Amino acid sequence: MKRVKEIMSRKIICLDKKCTIADVAKIMDERGIGSVLVTENGKAAGIITERDVITKCVAKGKDPAKASVESIMTTPLVSVDQDCMVDDAAKLMVSKMIRRLPIIDNGDIIGMVTATDLIRNVATKGRKEDSLVHIVLDYEKF
Repeated sequence: MKRVKEIMSRKIICLDKKCTIADVAKIMDERGIGSVLVTENGKAAGIITERDVITKCVAKGKDPAKASVESIMTTPLVSVDQDCMVDDAAKLMVSKMIRRLPIIDNGDIIGMVTATDLIRNVATKGRKEDSLVHIVLDYEKF
Protein backbone atom coordinates (compact mmCIF):
# COMPACT_ATOMS: atom_id res chain seq x y z
CA MET A 1 0.00 0.00 0.00
CA LYS A 2 1.18 3.50 -0.81
CA ARG A 3 1.78 6.44 1.48
CA VAL A 4 -0.13 9.70 0.97
CA LYS A 5 3.03 11.51 -0.13
CA GLU A 6 2.98 9.30 -3.25
CA ILE A 7 -0.50 10.40 -4.37
CA MET A 8 -0.99 13.87 -2.88
CA SER A 9 -1.27 17.02 -4.91
CA ARG A 10 1.44 19.53 -4.08
CA LYS A 11 -0.29 22.49 -5.73
CA ILE A 12 -2.15 23.88 -2.76
CA ILE A 13 -3.77 27.30 -2.63
CA CYS A 14 -3.64 28.95 0.79
CA LEU A 15 -5.09 32.26 1.93
CA ASP A 16 -4.91 34.11 5.22
CA LYS A 17 -7.99 33.85 7.44
CA LYS A 18 -8.56 37.62 7.17
CA CYS A 19 -9.28 37.44 3.41
CA THR A 20 -12.86 37.95 2.37
CA ILE A 21 -15.14 35.21 1.16
CA ALA A 22 -15.38 37.08 -2.16
CA ASP A 23 -11.57 36.81 -2.51
CA VAL A 24 -11.73 33.04 -1.96
CA ALA A 25 -14.65 32.56 -4.35
CA LYS A 26 -12.78 34.49 -7.07
CA ILE A 27 -9.65 32.35 -6.64
CA MET A 28 -11.70 29.13 -6.67
CA ASP A 29 -13.36 30.24 -9.90
CA GLU A 30 -10.13 31.37 -11.59
CA ARG A 31 -8.24 28.20 -10.69
CA GLY A 32 -11.11 25.76 -11.12
CA ILE A 33 -10.75 24.41 -7.59
CA GLY A 34 -13.26 23.51 -4.90
CA SER A 35 -11.33 24.34 -1.75
CA VAL A 36 -8.67 26.61 -0.29
CA LEU A 37 -6.64 26.04 2.85
CA VAL A 38 -6.83 28.85 5.36
CA THR A 39 -3.73 29.97 7.24
CA GLU A 40 -2.93 32.05 10.27
CA ASN A 41 0.63 33.32 10.58
CA GLY A 42 1.63 30.92 7.79
CA LYS A 43 0.29 27.81 9.55
CA ALA A 44 -2.78 25.76 8.64
CA ALA A 45 -5.87 27.00 10.49
CA GLY A 46 -8.79 25.58 8.52
CA ILE A 47 -10.28 24.90 5.13
CA ILE A 48 -12.99 26.57 3.09
CA THR A 49 -14.91 24.74 0.39
CA GLU A 50 -17.49 25.69 -2.20
CA ARG A 51 -20.08 24.12 0.07
CA ASP A 52 -18.97 26.39 2.94
CA VAL A 53 -19.42 29.44 0.71
CA ILE A 54 -22.93 28.35 -0.23
CA THR A 55 -24.25 27.07 3.11
CA LYS A 56 -22.46 29.36 5.57
CA CYS A 57 -22.37 32.59 3.55
CA VAL A 58 -24.85 32.82 0.68
CA ALA A 59 -27.64 30.85 2.38
CA LYS A 60 -27.19 32.90 5.58
CA GLY A 61 -27.33 36.24 3.76
CA LYS A 62 -23.76 37.30 4.57
CA ASP A 63 -22.04 39.80 2.31
CA PRO A 64 -19.11 37.90 0.73
CA ALA A 65 -17.27 41.18 0.10
CA LYS A 66 -17.28 42.01 3.82
CA ALA A 67 -17.26 38.67 5.64
CA SER A 68 -13.90 37.06 6.39
CA VAL A 69 -12.95 33.52 5.53
CA GLU A 70 -12.40 32.94 9.24
CA SER A 71 -16.15 33.37 9.85
CA ILE A 72 -17.08 30.34 7.72
CA MET A 73 -13.98 28.14 7.52
CA THR A 74 -14.11 24.58 8.79
CA THR A 75 -11.92 24.18 11.82
CA PRO A 76 -10.22 22.36 13.43
CA LEU A 77 -8.47 21.07 10.36
CA VAL A 78 -8.37 17.30 9.97
CA SER A 79 -4.98 16.40 8.52
CA VAL A 80 -2.32 13.70 8.39
CA ASP A 81 1.43 13.63 7.88
CA GLN A 82 3.07 12.60 4.60
CA ASP A 83 3.97 9.10 5.81
CA CYS A 84 0.36 8.15 6.58
CA MET A 85 -0.70 5.03 4.68
CA VAL A 86 -3.29 5.65 1.96
CA ASP A 87 -5.72 3.14 3.45
CA ASP A 88 -5.53 4.91 6.84
CA ALA A 89 -6.14 8.25 5.14
CA ALA A 90 -9.14 6.79 3.28
CA LYS A 91 -10.59 5.39 6.51
CA LEU A 92 -10.12 8.76 8.23
CA MET A 93 -11.87 10.54 5.36
CA VAL A 94 -14.80 8.11 5.52
CA SER A 95 -15.07 8.36 9.31
CA LYS A 96 -15.02 12.18 9.26
CA MET A 97 -17.13 12.37 6.08
CA ILE A 98 -14.62 14.67 4.36
CA ARG A 99 -13.44 14.74 0.75
CA ARG A 100 -10.22 16.69 1.21
CA LEU A 101 -7.36 15.81 3.56
CA PRO A 102 -4.47 18.24 3.98
CA ILE A 103 -0.99 16.80 4.42
CA ILE A 104 1.02 18.60 7.09
CA ASP A 105 4.75 18.21 7.82
CA ASN A 106 6.10 19.90 10.96
CA GLY A 107 3.19 22.35 10.85
CA ASP A 108 3.76 23.20 7.18
CA ILE A 109 1.18 22.46 4.51
CA ILE A 110 2.87 20.30 1.89
CA GLY A 111 -0.04 18.80 -0.03
CA MET A 112 -3.58 17.52 -0.11
CA VAL A 113 -5.26 14.22 -0.86
CA THR A 114 -8.80 14.31 -2.20
CA ALA A 115 -11.43 11.64 -2.71
CA THR A 116 -10.66 11.94 -6.41
CA ASP A 117 -6.97 11.21 -5.75
CA LEU A 118 -7.96 8.06 -3.89
CA ILE A 119 -10.22 6.88 -6.68
CA ARG A 120 -7.61 7.68 -9.34
CA ASN A 121 -4.62 6.19 -7.55
CA VAL A 122 -5.92 3.30 -5.49
CA ALA A 123 -6.94 0.57 -7.89
CA THR A 124 -7.11 -3.17 -7.57
CA LYS A 125 -3.95 -4.65 -9.00
CA GLY A 126 -4.64 -8.30 -8.35
CA ARG A 127 -4.66 -7.81 -4.59
CA LYS A 128 -7.96 -7.45 -2.77
CA GLU A 129 -6.39 -5.50 0.09
CA ASP A 130 -5.25 -2.72 -2.28
CA SER A 131 -8.77 -2.03 -3.50
CA LEU A 132 -10.38 1.24 -2.44
CA VAL A 133 -13.69 -0.63 -2.23
CA HIS A 134 -12.08 -3.12 0.16
CA ILE A 135 -10.67 -0.31 2.28
CA VAL A 136 -14.04 1.38 2.67
CA LEU A 137 -16.06 -1.81 3.09
CA ASP A 138 -13.57 -3.19 5.58
CA TYR A 139 -13.87 -0.09 7.69
CA GLU A 140 -15.68 -0.65 10.96
CA LYS A 141 -18.61 1.49 12.09
CA PHE A 142 -17.81 5.16 12.24
